[in-house]
Amino acid sequence: MEAKSLTRKTKRKKLKAEKETDSGEKSFGNLPDALLEHILSFVSTAAAVRTSILSKKWLHLWKSTPNLTFFGLKSPKRKLFMDFVDRVLALRGPSNIEKFYLSCKVKDDPSRVGTWISAAVNRNVKDLYLELCDFEASFDLPHCLFNCETLTELEINMPYILKLPSSISLSCLKILNLYEVTFTDDHSTQKLFSLPNLVELELHECNWMNLVAVSISAPKLQSLDIYEPCQSSPASLGGCHVRIFRTDLTHFTIIGTLSNDYCLYESSVVETCISIFSAADKPRQTAYRASKLLEGISSAQSLCLTTNVVDVLDDAPELLAFPLEFTNLTSLMFESEESNLHSDGFWHIIYNSPHLIALQLYGVSMPKVPSNCREDWTLDPSPPCFLSCLKFIQVASFRGDEKELDAVGFLLKNATALESMDIIYSGSAHMDEGVDKTNKIHQQLLAFPRWSKIGKIDFD
Repeated sequence: MEAKSLTRKTKRKKLKAEKETDSGEKSFGNLPDALLEHILSFVSTAAAVRTSILSKKWLHLWKSTPNLTFFGLKSPKRKLFMDFVDRVLALRGPSNIEKFYLSCKVKDDPSRVGTWISAAVNRNVKDLYLELCDFEASFDLPHCLFNCETLTELEINMPYILKLPSSISLSCLKILNLYEVTFTDDHSTQKLFSLPNLVELELHECNWMNLVAVSISAPKLQSLDIYEPCQSSPASLGGCHVRIFRTDLTHFTIIGTLSNDYCLYESSVVETCISIFSAADKPRQTAYRASKLLEGISSAQSLCLTTNVVDVLDDAPELLAFPLEFTNLTSLMFESEESNLHSDGFWHIIYNSPHLIALQLYGVSMPKVPSNCREDWTLDPSPPCFLSCLKFIQVASFRGDEKELDAVGFLLKNATALESMDIIYSGSAHMDEGVDKTNKIHQQLLAFPRWSKIGKIDFD
């Protein structure tokens, strides 16, 4: 009896659970089609297609999802992936596409891949992301892509030649990101860089070797990021003259060896980040190009430099005789390696920033006293900002060695307008040895005039 009773209870629980599951599926399935399609837009296309087996209601829902994503670069069965994309685009129907993401190996199927991209364009795609590689035959992106009037965001990641049509009309494009493409000629490239509504432009490790001179002159451009190739290659041996013309940038980043010659002309910029690595075979050329670039961003209010920029300027000391005039600059940051207060390039930038309020240093040292310094370690003359407006200095990655302590003491002595100095200690503060070290550093800092009033040390 007890066994039968237990069996009946188990069956009742199972039936109840099945009813609750059916109820949940029905309630979920009763949601409006538009809402279900919206939900499907957040999953991959492969997952959306698999929902067609759930019920008759779900059979065709995936065909109207506005976002299509095809990840084929790591697919172990390339033929199945290619056939899957063909079937999806054939069965999907004519409804518009919001986002289209395609990553695949082109190999010997360039026309097939081009057909997929054309299908997205014909369905009024707005955001298009292409990651293509392994080209075994000549490949051109379809010309209709560069005349798509609905496209607002375009990203092309393709270590191959970017062949552009003679006519380019992307009237709604606001964001353009290019990775590893090879530009073919000045005329078409300049058209691409001068789109009427372009707001953001990113160029990552592109090959400029076929270009002589181009202008970036999109009238609404606000953000420009240029990352030159990291490794020595034909692309880094170029010498294209790149004129950034009549733009009002809020953000500008450039990282590389300045293999191209960049010049801002009739342009303004608010926030800038520059990282320059001197070309071993052409250090003076890099220095001159860096100086020209710094002149072009003289309107910047916030500037982030790597210490390499200072090292580059030191390769052509004659340039330091010409002022840079950062009259709007209020915030200056030196990133990456420690800042060397003995560097003439470092002081060249400080002296030419008369309204600087905040200075952030990722590490600091002073192996020698600066050349413009008296025997009592006072600067002669003092930078104008040190006497009037520099209120805050932060030193990060501080470990408390002698050269770092000398640099901190030097800054405290000379920056007389300073109201706050923060040091971020990066050594250990927990082990016995670390505690002894931090206590010693505290005592050494307290020996500096003004530290007890304006100094503060934090732990990383």
